[in-house]
Amino acid sequence: MVIAYHVIFTTYGTWLPNDPRGSYSKGVYSEQLKRFGEIKYGRQYPQPGKQSLKKFWKASKNQTMNPPFFINDNTRLLIADAFSQVIERLNVKVVACAIMNDHVHIVILRTRYKIQYIVNQLKGAATRKIDMKRTLWTRSFWKVFIDSRDDLKMTIEYVNANPVNSGFNPQSWDFVQPIDL
Repeated sequence: MVIAYHVIFTTYGTWLPNDPRGSYSKGVYSEQLKRFGEIKYGRQYPQPGKQSLKKFWKASKNQTMNPPFFINDNTRLLIADAFSQVIERLNVKVVACAIMNDHVHIVILRTRYKIQYIVNQLKGAATRKIDMKRTLWTRSFWKVFIDSRDDLKMTIEYVNANPVNSGFNPQSWDFVQPIDL
């Protein structure tokens, strides 16, 4: 039985369908982006080096309909505030969250709401909070169903370590409710 969801969603233009890091996209629908390669389905191992990524990002930079949106320290706080309001309004329990520069990891305990609804509420609130005319998020998201306490513990540890492993300070949000496992 599903006890929690690990949800990952990205900001617009920062993780393209044919990104060398891998993607769960089903197709490259933009003719401009097709010339940068085929989809490498799933997370790629080993991950490409920084030079390879920089080359891909530089080449594909102006090929999307809108410029990519990167989260900075100021917008990170606004996003966290918007998430907090949604979480309180829906009365859901979040046990881990990492708001990175180009994506979000959030672990939500099972609730009466469909996870798609919660994610759409989070994305919409964050977009409104930042006062964007267009969404700052990609259309879809990834969800991992968690069905054991051991998997939940590992996922929480992974999400909490994500900022530190990327060279940032640890994150602590008021809407995250730690649990004993």
